[in-house]
This record gives sequence, C-alpha cells and structure tokens, in this order.
Amino acid sequence: MLRTFYKLYLTLIASIILAAFVVVPGMQYMLIPRLTPSDANDLRSTMYILRDMLSVQDEAKREKALDEVQPTLTMVRFDLLDRSSVVLTDDQQRHLDLGYAVDIDTPGTILLAIPPSHQLLRTRDLQAPGASSLFRVVAWTVVVAMLLGGLFFWLRSHWRDLEILREAAQRFGDGQLHVRSGLSARSSVAPLATRFDSMASRIQTLVSTQSEMINAISHELRTPIARFGFALALLKSARDEGERRRHIAAMSDDMAELDQLVSELLSYGALGQPGRDPEYCQVDIAEFIDSVIGSLALEMEARDIHCRVTILPTGAMAPIDPKRSARALINIVRNAMRYGRSQINITVTMTGEMLVIHVDDDGIGVPEADRKSIFEPFHRLDRSRDRSTGGFGLGLAIVRRAITSQGGSVEVDDSPTGGARFTLRLPVSTDVESTANTKAK
Repeated sequence: MLRTFYKLYLTLIASIILAAFVVVPGMQYMLIPRLTPSDANDLRSTMYILRDMLSVQDEAKREKALDEVQPTLTMVRFDLLDRSSVVLTDDQQRHLDLGYAVDIDTPGTILLAIPPSHQLLRTRDLQAPGASSLFRVVAWTVVVAMLLGGLFFWLRSHWRDLEILREAAQRFGDGQLHVRSGLSARSSVAPLATRFDSMASRIQTLVSTQSEMINAISHELRTPIARFGFALALLKSARDEGERRRHIAAMSDDMAELDQLVSELLSYGALGQPGRDPEYCQVDIAEFIDSVIGSLALEMEARDIHCRVTILPTGAMAPIDPKRSARALINIVRNAMRYGRSQINITVTMTGEMLVIHVDDDGIGVPEADRKSIFEPFHRLDRSRDRSTGGFGLGLAIVRRAITSQGGSVEVDDSPTGGARFTLRLPVSTDVESTANTKAK
C-alpha cells in the first residue's frame, strides 16, 4: 500500500515539475512576443515621437496625454516615472542626458528622458491582442493535461496487472486449476497476486488430493464389498452348518476390514481439517512411551515380538500433543510388528530443541526408491498387498500428517538391526513450551 502511494506521489511531483520547468517556459516562449532588432528600432522611433509630444506638455498633463494615445499603441504599453526611482549606471545616465533611449536589465524595458524634467518614458510590457488570457488558458490546459497524462501512466500498469489477475481468477473459476497470474514481484499488485497464486496452488493440490482419495477409497471399498457379496451368495447356497459358519466368519472378517478402513479414513481426514491445531501439554516421555507400548502389549505377545526401549536423558519432559504423537508412534510400531521378525528397538533422545524417536525393526526394510512414497495415502509396497500384512496404506500417511501438524518430520532409513528405521522428530522449542504451559493452566 505504501509503495503504491509513493509511486503516485512521485508521479504527481514529476508531472508538476515537468509542467513548471518545461511546459510553462515553453508556452511563454511561444506565446509572448519578443522584440526583434527591427521591432526595437521601431519602438525607439515611437518613443522619440512620444517624447517630443510630451515635452511640450506640463508635467501634470503628461500622464493624461499618454493615456489618450495609448489605445493606438496596441503592441506596447508606456508609463511615466521619476528618474530618481530608477538605479542607473553612469553610462546609462550619460546616454539619457544626450537624448538616447536606454535598455535596462529588465527584458523588453527601454527608458527615454523627457526634457526639461526628471521624468522618464518607460515601456512597461509587450502586449499582443489577447495574448495574456490565451497564455493563461493554454498554459493551464497543458498543465492539467500533463497531470492527467502522469496519472494515466501510473494507473496503466495497475489496470493492466489487475486485468491479468481478473482474467486468471475467471479462468480458475471456470475450472482451469493450473492457471496462475504470472505477475512479477515488481508489480504494484504483487502481494495480491502472490496470495492468489498460493491459494490457487493449495486449491489445486486439495482438489487433486481429494480426487485421488476418492478413487483410492472406491478401489479399497470395492474389494471387501465384493468379497462380502460373494460370501453372502455362498451362504445362501450352503448345504450344512459348518459351511455356513465358514462363510459367516469370512463375512465378519470383511466387516471388520471395512470398519478398520472407515476408522483410518476418519483419522486421516480429522488430522487434515483446517482450524484443528495441536493441543500441546508437558508430557513425561518415559510415561508416554510406556503407555504406547502397553496398548500394544497383547499384539506383541501374540506375534512373539520383544520390544526394548531406551530414553535419554531419563526423566525428560517435552511439550507435545500426546494424542497425535501417540497415534503416530502406535502406527510406526504396528508397522514394525507387521514386517519385523522378533525384535523392535525404540530409542528416544532429546537434544537442544528437538525430540527424536527412532523405531528399529529386524524385518525386510524399505527399498530406497520407496522411502518417500510410502508416506503417501493408499501407497503400499507390492509385497504388502496380501490380506495378511497389507493394511490400507493409510497408517504411514497418518503418521506423517500427525507429526508434520506439530512442525516435525518423519523419515525412514536402514536400521542397524537389519530392517527399517523410522525416525520421528518433534520440535520442543520455547514457543511450543509456552503454549503448552498456557493450555495446562
């Protein structure tokens, strides 16, 4: 806003200066007549005639006599003044005494002495018929035109950029989500254009993500629903009780799978809702890890998996969102349980302003080419697409959304135990800690 105001201010100042120092002098040069050498000689001849006429008049009557002949002298105006009121050089005094007309410093002004007195006949100014009023009208017209031209020049870039932005908004509204304004940072509406481009990018990403989500959800729902329908058809044609029970058990598994899918979809969607900020509070890290491992103890026991936890330093406290962090860590540990063999190591360290959690397993690991894509929703490795280990491809997507919503990051690498190492990083800066203390109070 200030930059726009400064540009307008400088444009007006430049227009006024241009009008004052270029237009007005130029108009004066074009419209106000100048004395040529021939005109000067004619003017002196006229003055000599007026001197002869006025010299025979009394000094009291000379002014009246000059006013009577003035209308016939359309190009020049004359007046009378006392010789003592004019500062003259000795040379100019001598020329006046000799009866010559004398030019003084004021342009277009000539003096001539009227004997026998101390009065001088002076040319006052040059007047062409209507020149004065014409000059004022034309000069002000040109000045106003200059100001309007400056304003037009200033507004032209604004209008052009606003038209570009308006056209981009119209095309974007018509469904061309790839359209951007393309205005440079030097544009006067650059902040607005930047906001528009940022908004358009977010909307395009959101629409694309939602479209992909809908397609993926449709695909994920189709399989259990098809299996459910097939089991239902088999149930209707079953001949004995044992066969019917097998089909009912299969249908129950399909219903459980649908319920799990809906649950994960709701969790993933809830984490991405705008306006739902993390709820920070001071958490004892040892108690937090213990509660997460405790919730998975039965699953670990059933799979015969042992978990070892190391926390440094002991008694560490950190301001985090316990719900989001617990959901992320549970998903990571379950992933390690699914692909690991017998051992899971959880290492927690807090250095400086970062809480770091490593989860190592002794499973098959993650290929380097897939380490970024596995955090995308509904992305699963080829070997995980069977029903026993596959899942829905939302667990790691939920992990990333739960951690990044707190300003953290998640990554996967090779583990010292031979499998995969998932690393969660959560900031525990002063700003987050003060927010957590405020909410705790």
